[in-house]
Amino acid sequence: MPDVLFILILALVIFGPKKLPEVMRQVAKFMAQFRMMRDDLKRQIEGEMLKIEMEERQKQKLAAAPPVPAPQLTVATPAPSEALPAGQAPTALDGNVSAAG
Repeated sequence: MPDVLFILILALVIFGPKKLPEVMRQVAKFMAQFRMMRDDLKRQIEGEMLKIEMEERQKQKLAAAPPVPAPQLTVATPAPSEALPAGQAPTALDGNVSAAG
């Protein structure tokens, strides 16, 4: 308690009785802004920690789950109705370009 009293008396001597309330308001604003920044940083850190925990839990669930078989891929072949009749040359609309031109 004597330390705080000494600081207040020193501030009164340095700034004077007219300017001391203004200085104290500025100090109070700075302290409030500092608290807001501290709380924001704390929320961000807690959010990141929660995100990391959720990712770890998800990884554990995936590791504990039985493996899912990969789907088999099949190659699509054109239906007989889509094939060109014998003797008909492919056109540019078919995507094939003929060498004769």
